[in-house]
Amino acid sequence: MEEHALGCILTLSTTSTAPLPVTCYLIHQHTHNPHTSRLWEHGLYALQDREQGYGMLGLASEGDVFVHGAHAADGTLLAWEEMGFTVTLDDISAWARGARVPRPGITQGQPDTGWQLRTLALPCKLTLGGTAPSASSLHIVLARGVSQDQAIQRWQQSIGTITDAESKHRADDEAFWQQAPQLLGDWPEHWRRGLVYDLETLRMTIRPPAGIIGHPFDGMQIQAPRTVLAEAAMDALFLSYADPELAAKVILGHFESSPHPNLPCMREDGSYNMVADDGQICGTAPEWGFPLWCCDKIFARTGDLRWLRRLYPGAAAFLRWWLEYRRDTEGWLVYACSWESGQDVSSRFGPQQTGGTIIQHVRPVDLQASMSQGAEILTRWANILASTVKEEKLEEPVQADYAAEAAFWQSVANEFTVKTRLMWRDGWFRDNDSVTGEWSTQKDAMHLAPVFGGVSGWGQVEQLRPFLAQPPSHSHGWAPLSWPPVVMTLVGAASAAQMPHDAAELAYRFIDASYRSTDRRELDEHGGLPGVTREYRQAVTAGKWGAIDYVNAGIEGYGWGALSIHLLMRYILGLREEEANKITIAPALPQALRRVGATYRAAPVPWGNYVLGIECTVRNAKGYTVRVHCERRGMKKAAEDVEKGELPQPGTAQRCEWEGTWGEGRTILLPQLITI
Repeated sequence: MEEHALGCILTLSTTSTAPLPVTCYLIHQHTHNPHTSRLWEHGLYALQDREQGYGMLGLASEGDVFVHGAHAADGTLLAWEEMGFTVTLDDISAWARGARVPRPGITQGQPDTGWQLRTLALPCKLTLGGTAPSASSLHIVLARGVSQDQAIQRWQQSIGTITDAESKHRADDEAFWQQAPQLLGDWPEHWRRGLVYDLETLRMTIRPPAGIIGHPFDGMQIQAPRTVLAEAAMDALFLSYADPELAAKVILGHFESSPHPNLPCMREDGSYNMVADDGQICGTAPEWGFPLWCCDKIFARTGDLRWLRRLYPGAAAFLRWWLEYRRDTEGWLVYACSWESGQDVSSRFGPQQTGGTIIQHVRPVDLQASMSQGAEILTRWANILASTVKEEKLEEPVQADYAAEAAFWQSVANEFTVKTRLMWRDGWFRDNDSVTGEWSTQKDAMHLAPVFGGVSGWGQVEQLRPFLAQPPSHSHGWAPLSWPPVVMTLVGAASAAQMPHDAAELAYRFIDASYRSTDRRELDEHGGLPGVTREYRQAVTAGKWGAIDYVNAGIEGYGWGALSIHLLMRYILGLREEEANKITIAPALPQALRRVGATYRAAPVPWGNYVLGIECTVRNAKGYTVRVHCERRGMKKAAEDVEKGELPQPGTAQRCEWEGTWGEGRTILLPQLITI
């Protein structure tokens, strides 16, 4: 319902003419970890108000309080019986069947972890049929607060507004799914549902303005939100395939609202989440999630110059900060700690006590490559903005000399291209230890970042082709398709090396494993919930011969786990943004989907000022037929265009069709669908 309340409208009905007694058990289960809690939170207590129809689970002696209960919306008489208070759901089940189950002690914890697990059940009795109404609607709310008074107040307020809240959420859902892509045709069923799970997870990670953050922001994960550049950029890119306006607003706000140019990891109250062991305040580096590349893909689709003009200062300040504060005495870029790299405690960086251990003696090759790539992007942006200064009548004077900016960033790109290529040793891009002078012997998946960034030379790419098809592990112990930022790098590198089939196969392995896992109908072996995207993929052995497969793992409700959206759109359907009003479509379905006659559709796909429908039919093992449908986006978008001084175009739909071989692309202009 809102930040501190969850609601449910439960409707019960019967066709029986005889009275039907019903007992509902409203159950709240809570897990408290006293080892990571604040002071004076040593256990849990439970209270009940049978007259008001709620129960209370609170942390003793000064912790948070949770209240859950129900009212009948239609005035049906509810009879509340004495609550059940146990440890587990199995205990509550036994109690509900009449067994005597002792209540837990205030500090009782689990023998293996010490965690305090509590389950509070409220039995609610009512009668349907006979002389009573045949249907009843219960308004059920779980609310939280920092005190009993606050939790009760929020519960009472939410009980009274649950109908309005449900209507608003329903309207929001309908508006979102009118423009968000869905998979149609012969896609596997778990893919069709998996895309929905991914998009809904992203929607949950976008939070309303709060604290010192005055704009909608990406919280990275649902239950412990904070602003982190890598996650925010990736989440915005993935969300942009469904809600490009919100995605652009979120990532722009991230740059504009940060208190420091390196965009430190921060909570909404202004506290920092990533501080190195020597006290340096850190944010994720340019190579983790390649945030400028993500922003560039969003801009290429929209061509929104006003957005770019606002984004440019923060993006340029971000790279300048790295040039000023993270270069060693010889000009090489370094990380303060492995947390800053995003590759926490990676074996690439040598022995570390924690992710905050200082590792500024290591010169990572992916960091040098990301600076070259980022500087090339800023060069292009500066040139675009320079060319539009004279063409547009700007409300405010231009603060930047874009021509000078473009020249500066081109020199940076050239410098770090040279640096990156100097790190090629014995057929591999390697990290360097500036203290010992040694080159790393480990082959890491992130060492392929120079290919992704377009920084490597042709001869280097040729030698790396076997590794692009079969990537090495990441750090020691992580399979290559485990972490979304690494997977985005690997698949993008294979594509950049003109290996579309290998890119599609890597993408397929990640997507299929992810969606099979999220589409399960039961908890996994670790108790993980299906239907929600998670932090990473855990490698498992499957089948008689122990083949490597992947399952969802890590933190639930983690935005960048929705990488499958991007992989599907870009590397399987082959939708590539060239610039505003220009798109390249190069389908490369994986072998598992190339069933002759099968048709795969995605629609609607927002694309700048237009909405697309893409249909790909398998002709044979070598080729496809593509059909594209394009029309102007809806009236809301047209109204926004008028406010910007642009003339809305007619909504006439355009269609085109062609045949091609897998991986072969065609570039077309929108909305006319003219091939160029």
